[in-house]
Amino acid sequence: MILELSKVIKGLQNQLDFESSLELDKSFLESIECVNASAVQFSGNIRKLDKRYELTLSYSGELVFECHRCLKDVNVNLQNTVERLLTTSLETDEEEDLILIQDGRLDLVPVLEEDITLNLPLQILCNEDCAGLCPHCGKDLNNGMCECDEKKIDPRLEALKNLFT
Repeated sequence: MILELSKVIKGLQNQLDFESSLELDKSFLESIECVNASAVQFSGNIRKLDKRYELTLSYSGELVFECHRCLKDVNVNLQNTVERLLTTSLETDEEEDLILIQDGRLDLVPVLEEDITLNLPLQILCNEDCAGLCPHCGKDLNNGMCECDEKKIDPRLEALKNLFT
């Protein structure tokens, strides 16, 4: 979603309010390994502060991921407020954290995608006690133990078992 900021930049408005919903791009969802996503609802404003501008963006939505241990679907609720400083020109290298407004327009999608990525948990689990899948037969260990032989020896170390018999 691209916001037209020319009225705020020219001083005709002190603030621009916005509200909308957005379907996240399929390539972005694949990059964060998301299985499914609802539309993201967002609202906010851009205010003029001397030579800079302040973006406040609140969003909410729901993403579906696979549990990293047992592969069950896990719903992750998104809800956050982002504040960023914007500028129409970068003058020094110290201003790297500012977002550049180009041609009086600002694309909100990169800001939204960056914040979603940064706020995702490192490991997505269906619950903290998830036992995962058996590495040999693939049974979901949350539903009980499997019948696999637990005494399997690493083939690289199997020759050592004959030393003590």
